[in-house]
Amino acid sequence: MFAAEVYRFPMASPDDVEPLKTLFNTGALRADEVVAIIAKTEGNGRVNDFTRQYAVESFARCLAGSMGASIEDIRGRVALVGSGGCEGVMTPHAVVLARRVSRGPGAGEKRLAVGVGFTRELLPEEVGTLEQVHAVAAAVRDAMTGAGIADAGGVKYVQVKCPLLTSERINAARDRGRKVKTTNTLASLGFSNGASALGVAIGLGEIRPGDVREADICAREDLFSRYASSSAGVELMHGEVVLIGNAAEWNSPYRAGHAVLHDLIDADGVRAALRDAGLDFECAPSAADRRRIAAVFAKGTVSVDGRVRGRRTTLLTDSDLNTRPARAVLNAVVASVVGDPAVYVSAGWGYHQGPVGGGLVAAIVRVEDKR
Repeated sequence: MFAAEVYRFPMASPDDVEPLKTLFNTGALRADEVVAIIAKTEGNGRVNDFTRQYAVESFARCLAGSMGASIEDIRGRVALVGSGGCEGVMTPHAVVLARRVSRGPGAGEKRLAVGVGFTRELLPEEVGTLEQVHAVAAAVRDAMTGAGIADAGGVKYVQVKCPLLTSERINAARDRGRKVKTTNTLASLGFSNGASALGVAIGLGEIRPGDVREADICAREDLFSRYASSSAGVELMHGEVVLIGNAAEWNSPYRAGHAVLHDLIDADGVRAALRDAGLDFECAPSAADRRRIAAVFAKGTVSVDGRVRGRRTTLLTDSDLNTRPARAVLNAVVASVVGDPAVYVSAGWGYHQGPVGGGLVAAIVRVEDKR
């Protein structure tokens, strides 16, 4: 039997791994217990946001040094997700997910379970295509197996880190006589995120593989996963999957919860995810409830008509890319409910990650000790 542990800490900079080193040095956590790290960095979240790569490399070096291993040993073993953009009051931070053997009696109920999966290296011409969709779907199934979740109904959140296209990658494909999905590097970010999310939907059985065509990627609003959050970056050419859910074979002191967000200001959805994770409250979580919240992850997308609850916004017409104000808005909404701005939020133009114009939210909550 396994138990999952969750550690969340602020980051003073993208290379700030001192809190992780402290966990290792104090014996609170062993490096070989870490299965995933999800970090929110303070870059612009666009193609040239190298804070993601900086953070991922820093965490990989820290893990390798603590285990006496090489960087290559870490890759393919620990999922390292860096997501850029901490607009508004969002706190740059990292969430460390660990797995350790539990020798105590079972909890008698489903508890937090974590699994990871990895795709093969993708070619530039495969980014944003059905090839990526099916590669991610296979990695999601691997992550479910690793988490010991036989029924997809136990899954609460799936985070995918995926590649995007750069000028160099586009030229490399052209040199081999291959055509890429798009020559717009920023648009490639959206296509990669969308393909990854559809892969999650197929991997979880939300959508049948034959129901997705190449032309559907980032085009059909009715095709989406209720659990997928994707983050594309320049720092890799494969996909990394972190799957979070609940399973009876785990003895974790936490439970995970989930809810769909209907728009970027859906505070009720945030409260629903907290209740699904085990918090019992009416209007708002109490101070004691909030102290039990170990981590929150949210994904939001901008409606294609630019409206929120029928009101016109400037998200699609302002000179600033919509991803940045959208992240600030959703983070503020989530933070107002949980009482903490250190929550993972990814948002902006996108498809297939919850309903378009809405999104999803997941929470990990510590189980109350009633002894």
